[in-house]
Amino acid sequence: MKMKNLISSTDLNKIEYEKIIRLGVKFAKKGIASDILKGKVIATLFFASSTRNRNAFQSAILRAGGGWIGANSAEELSMGKGESLGDTIRQYSEFCDLIVLRHPDDNAAKIAAENSSVPVINCGSGSESYGFAPAVVLFMMMMYLGKLKNLQIGIYGTPGINRVIKECVPVFGLYKARLYIDALGICPLPKEVEELAGKNGIGSIEYGKLDDFISKVDILFSTRALQKGIKDFPKELESEIMKNYKPINIGHINRMKKGAFFHHISPRVFEVEQDVDSHPKSLWTKRLYFTECALATMIHFLKVNKKF
Repeated sequence: MKMKNLISSTDLNKIEYEKIIRLGVKFAKKGIASDILKGKVIATLFFASSTRNRNAFQSAILRAGGGWIGANSAEELSMGKGESLGDTIRQYSEFCDLIVLRHPDDNAAKIAAENSSVPVINCGSGSESYGFAPAVVLFMMMMYLGKLKNLQIGIYGTPGINRVIKECVPVFGLYKARLYIDALGICPLPKEVEELAGKNGIGSIEYGKLDDFISKVDILFSTRALQKGIKDFPKELESEIMKNYKPINIGHINRMKKGAFFHHISPRVFEVEQDVDSHPKSLWTKRLYFTECALATMIHFLKVNKKF
């Protein structure tokens, strides 16, 4: 049987996303059984920095009674002696039931999937793919908004270079969302992302100014200004982004409609002013249920690959 992996958002269909969300909601409301991953060993291989993803998966494994092995850099493995990523993944897949990977190279997740005999979950491969991201975003939206269908979603910042947004937009299409985007006039979504969202049923994608649409959206996402890890990124474009990116402030949040929320795609460098953090509409400083979503995603891929 061909191994099913989570490398990009297209590796899950709508039914599968909803299975993961339902299971995650169950964990959020009823707690995590301490033996649900008993006897399972998960490898967490984080060759690039991570606060939320690495700790979410490791805490989920521990809370569910499993065990984890892993590495935080290539230097602590034989990769530091010159061993390839593919050989390392092949070896690790003998030791575990599932691999969770983050790596600075754009093609790392695909290389891992090609060489692994256990399922691979991609938590960020270079500046491009981030298969786990849409599940987290959908789960958060369901927990706070109570629905996913027919939402009006605002995006502010640099969606064209943000791997979370590029993975999420096609998935928003599955739920008929209408998107309003302020890309600073210089960083729109790649055409292939817009086309895939269209094929999936996106309601619309409109570009404009944040001030013109902020009062109508159900949720507003802001991206960090620059995406770490993009090779040969033009210095002139970087300068334009830094010049045009105006931080989200309390005035923006106060203009959002009742029941709407704001979420910044972490980490924050300067993109959100500090006084936004305590506002009731600010999701990104609330509980985001990373652990529950990580566990639900692992269980899904263990089950579909008959390893659960």
